[in-house]
Amino acid sequence: MSLSPDSLRELFFAQSIDGFFIMMLDEAIDWNDAADKDALLDYVFQHQRMTIANEAYARQYGGKLEDVIGKTPAQFFAHDIERGRQGWRAMFDAGHVHTETDERRTDGTPVRIEGHYLCVYDDRGRITGHLGIQRDITDRHLAAEEIARSRAELRALAARLESIREEERTRIARELHDELGQTLTGLKLDLAWLERRLNRHSQAELVDRCANLLSRFDGVMVSTRRIITELRPSVLDQLGLADAIEWQTHEFAARTGLVLDLAIDCESEQPTDAVASAVFRMLQEALTNVAKHASATRVRVALRVEPERLLLDVSDDGRGITRDELRGAHSLGLLGLRERALALGGTVSITPNPRGGTTVALRIPLNGNGAAAPA
Repeated sequence: MSLSPDSLRELFFAQSIDGFFIMMLDEAIDWNDAADKDALLDYVFQHQRMTIANEAYARQYGGKLEDVIGKTPAQFFAHDIERGRQGWRAMFDAGHVHTETDERRTDGTPVRIEGHYLCVYDDRGRITGHLGIQRDITDRHLAAEEIARSRAELRALAARLESIREEERTRIARELHDELGQTLTGLKLDLAWLERRLNRHSQAELVDRCANLLSRFDGVMVSTRRIITELRPSVLDQLGLADAIEWQTHEFAARTGLVLDLAIDCESEQPTDAVASAVFRMLQEALTNVAKHASATRVRVALRVEPERLLLDVSDDGRGITRDELRGAHSLGLLGLRERALALGGTVSITPNPRGGTTVALRIPLNGNGAAAPA
């Protein structure tokens, strides 16, 4: 036996997994710019009632259908009347709304509802009520919150690990400088003294051996200074970020043969050690990417420190970064740039230039005292 259209609509309404309902006002209201909307909302929250609903709607609130029929907005939003009024005002102003709301089940437990709501008007344009379609998205919302919380915790952990690594680099660099560096210098002086004494006594073979040792000591000392610098450039601690960036970019240009355009403009005091260290490491990562992947002939580095923000741009004239290179396992260095910036409440954008090449743009908000502003 075939079902009539009305029977089909009733069947769909009754068996749908989405909640359907209609709430009607005891008396229609004129909702316009001339109306006292606060007074109207007072009336609506006491005199708009659940008129028709399906079983799925009742289940969303953990009750039976007879428990929700006749309820008013004041009863549905007893836990947060002001937020409920804001939602009704937005719906009445626009005539419709798609939103997510935090509501309460009959036992008081929270439920997250996603719904689309549409006002119903009479022939005079007055609002007589509204109808809605909604679903319970509590599980999805909780899962999204858990993912967001996990990401925040991972970022905090990554920032802490990076801080620990920087502290360890600084400690090792200082120990190498204070202990190994001084020891090597003392040994070299002793060998030089020994070489001079042997020269005076015509010990040619021993003189040659000493000269060889001195040469090897020079190589060890150069390597030691390079390791110390890579671990923690002393110029960063002694002279600050601007001078450290100037030294690093000139060293990079000399090592790679790239033409360097450098612009440094510091209007305010130097950023804190934490900000300076992070920015310096991000510069190193950006320059490393240029050397490894850009096939560039020129690189431009621009640093600007303002009272409220720090800006660092690294641009090259190379082949330009591709979309695939911006994501995936091979872009972990770029991911590291973003995570360092996020840890400071800032952002990093990596974009191809219109005329070729790539620009890495770092923006970090400051609180006026050189520290990163809270994210």
